[in-house]
Amino acid sequence: MEPMLRLALLAAAALWAGCVFSSAETAADVDPADDDTRGAGTCTLDTDCTLAGPSCCECPTYAVAGDGGWADACEQVACPVPADCPALEARCDRGACVAACAPSPCDLSCPTGFAVDPAGCTTCACAGGGAVPQCQFDTDCVRVAGDCCGCDRGGSDVAVPAGELTGFVDNLGCTGTESCPGVSTCTAGESARCVAGRCALAADPTTMPPPTDVGCGRPELPPCPSGQVCVINADDAEAGMGRCEAPP
Repeated sequence: MEPMLRLALLAAAALWAGCVFSSAETAADVDPADDDTRGAGTCTLDTDCTLAGPSCCECPTYAVAGDGGWADACEQVACPVPADCPALEARCDRGACVAACAPSPCDLSCPTGFAVDPAGCTTCACAGGGAVPQCQFDTDCVRVAGDCCGCDRGGSDVAVPAGELTGFVDNLGCTGTESCPGVSTCTAGESARCVAGRCALAADPTTMPPPTDVGCGRPELPPCPSGQVCVINADDAEAGMGRCEAPP
């Protein structure tokens, strides 16, 4: 691609991503199929990928190839990223860039386990926290696209209380013209479940393999062995729990 054409496409992507268009530009001017600014991309290492979202000003919900121009385009957009974004990281999974829950140490001990955020990531906070539980049964929760792409088209899905479904969808403000990677990022086996009183996407615990390492995060569990810490969002860790392993 000629350098001047590439710069022009990056500039257009930056304007679209920040939701700012000049009088001569509209969202229709941005080509969703242009892999220089969007697209899942291929990868070999985690460092080949970067987090991305429906726009530069929204929480990241998926990952794209780092050489696709997304990061460069967003550097030109002046807007703060929301402070309450799920703790995600970009990973290379079987040659495709994906967004995954970021492992992190947590020194809390919670009687009901750790809280789980809407993206299904375990947080370093006790479930409940004095708040009214969202659910009692899995049937109290429903699965819905967490952004204007949804995991079927490269975004993310979340679980919300059934009674809040309509309001959640309305608050997304989707127009149907959003540019999405078009590559599924859905995780097989996940469904809307009630985990420690909160709605989250999780696998059926009866079908999950037993953890390969010592679990942690609840008072009835022993402390982690010397040289290990309780890590939330570790691979194969049960939702709402941690796993003892070396510090990340």
